[in-house]
Amino acid sequence: MKKMSKYIFTIFLIILSVVKVNALSLSESNLTIANGSSKNVVLYANSETLINKVEFTMVYTTYDIPANFIVNSNYTDSNPNGIKHTINFNEELSGKIELGSINIRVVNNPKESAGTINIHSAKGYTKNGEIVNLNIQNINVLVGKEELVNNQNDTNKEEKEIEKNLLKEIESKLVNIELKEDVYEYRISIKEDIKELDLKPILKDEKYKVDISTQKISEIKDNKITIKVSNGDYQEEYIININIKENITIDNSEFKKDNSYKSKWIVMIVIFSVILLVSLIFTNKK
Repeated sequence: MKKMSKYIFTIFLIILSVVKVNALSLSESNLTIANGSSKNVVLYANSETLINKVEFTMVYTTYDIPANFIVNSNYTDSNPNGIKHTINFNEELSGKIELGSINIRVVNNPKESAGTINIHSAKGYTKNGEIVNLNIQNINVLVGKEELVNNQNDTNKEEKEIEKNLLKEIESKLVNIELKEDVYEYRISIKEDIKELDLKPILKDEKYKVDISTQKISEIKDNKITIKVSNGDYQEEYIININIKENITIDNSEFKKDNSYKSKWIVMIVIFSVILLVSLIFTNKK
């Protein structure tokens, strides 16, 4: 019984030495390709044993998504135009061996929205003729759908990255400016005796850059102060319109009545009365 067990164990080891299971691998196995476009996927053979040749069969499920194997320029393919490929090495190799690339394309007007490229019956051969079995690999291809979603997500991401309303507030001891969202022009009124304003822009982030025009009233053009805030290529411009109030002097002294005009009228009445009386007397004598 013990001898029988030894024989079985020995046979098992012989089988393992003759038939070793290794793996094929791909640079990627799930693709999205737009109509009329193509992509390349790299095919590898991973073997712990030294091998000098690899065979595999490659087929695709739909003519709308055909695939073509292109052998690594360091090796040769005995059957480059068929579905069964034989890759010959110049020397025995082991580890991760780059066999070549699989070019997958989608026709201009596909009827199918998905397809699969299947790589099976893969074997590696040693110099002594031993077989190294390699596993099956599938490449799943979608036509256009996921790519559109990804592009939309990228666009949304770019939109989110652009931050607006870069100013937090504008500080001043002379005037009051209350910033509102998406409003970039404001109007303030100042007294005529103010020679220079003290506007201080407060940024939402220290990485932003700010530039403010002169605040000296005598140097301001068109009664406008401009504040420019930039975040990389994005820039905002805040315009502060200034209205200068003239100082009006009010006389608060006590009002005094002038009664001199009454006496003047009395004198005038008396004079005219005398003239009228003299005229009447002179008329009666005649």
